[in-house]
Amino acid sequence: MFEKKTRNGVPFFTSTILPIPHAFSTRLGGVSSLPHLQSMNLGENRGDEPQNVQKNFDLLCQASGLPRKVVSGLQIHSEKLLYAEDSFEEKPSCDGFYTDRQGLSLCVKVADCLPVLLYEPEANCIAALHAGWRGSARNIVGEGVKALLSLGARKEKILAAVGAGISACCFAVRQDFVDEYCALVGGELSKRTLISKEGQMHADLKELNRLLLLQAGVTEEHLDVCPLCTCCQPDLFFSHRASGGLRGTMAALIALP
Repeated sequence: MFEKKTRNGVPFFTSTILPIPHAFSTRLGGVSSLPHLQSMNLGENRGDEPQNVQKNFDLLCQASGLPRKVVSGLQIHSEKLLYAEDSFEEKPSCDGFYTDRQGLSLCVKVADCLPVLLYEPEANCIAALHAGWRGSARNIVGEGVKALLSLGARKEKILAAVGAGISACCFAVRQDFVDEYCALVGGELSKRTLISKEGQMHADLKELNRLLLLQAGVTEEHLDVCPLCTCCQPDLFFSHRASGGLRGTMAALIALP
């Protein structure tokens, strides 16, 4: 179950599945002042002042109890993950990180795409994944599970939280999307995650990632999917689709205690 918390005037979501420091940000509680960025913009490439973005990270980390050493990358809508031993001098091109090191806040950034956080308590390792539609279709969550297994995790012990993102209600797609999606995902998963609604196809990325996590060995009781749609609630979330691309960026972060 996802819970909305507010500390020091900063609202964020957490999942009851994850017993360690983590946060799924909203668009509220920050210092960014441009109308389309108000106010918790965490994206450096949205036209914001750099000091605003850094201050917003300060506020979010303080409110959620996360380390201020944030590991993030240049997201490329892939299934590529990197092991984080420390923060990187230059941001690498990837769509997620995994680690067994303390003191690092693994971070992915979203504004309709799904943020996915993983934790295996016995091996004490974590992952943060950016699951856009291409990354989802290429099974980035399966790659995340494999990454934790490489650190000694057991798949049946992995805890997974899928944060707020665009839901099927708002994710209408064209035929060229359907063709590429079906080619990547395969027939069975396509049937279960593509929905025809009033003559228009809609994609259910939350259900796709849920099914792929189960397929990778995560158990149903260790899986939490946020039901909130970012596109339906532009007052609470940044949404690329709802705003036509004129928007800020949210983040999901996780760290080992």
